[in-house]
Amino acid sequence: MEETRLQRKLREHREKARLDEIREKLSGLLTGNTLDADVAPAWIHETTWGFWDIFIEPLETLSDESAPEAVSAWIEELLVRHGVTGRVCVASHPVGTPWLECRVPRSGWVSQVRETIEDPWEFASGDLDVVVAVLEAEYRYEAHVGRKPVA
Repeated sequence: MEETRLQRKLREHREKARLDEIREKLSGLLTGNTLDADVAPAWIHETTWGFWDIFIEPLETLSDESAPEAVSAWIEELLVRHGVTGRVCVASHPVGTPWLECRVPRSGWVSQVRETIEDPWEFASGDLDVVVAVLEAEYRYEAHVGRKPVA
């Protein structure tokens, strides 16, 4: 079913309001740069879609009974291990601006992202060579990592 003009305007209004809220809550991390869907490398979209295939095993898992601080620390450690540090693009989920560029400190920032953006939490390295996604699944958190294909 195709979206009507009015439905599109309402959706765009809701997405803009949501994006404004995200920008406000993450203001201390944001650089002001964004990575729009039409600019993001195709491999990132293809890779993240592949993560959600039920037959794909996650790289790592963590019990969903873990404390929120432990989940954030686990995600940060995962990002550091895969080189997603310094300048990081974070998926915001509104259609118009899927990735927001952040300059992140060494630690303590993922909890702010988790409190602001619903899962799945998706992070791309500043050079757009690595993408990491974490989602809350049944009974556990699942982490997936993808790398830019070698040409």
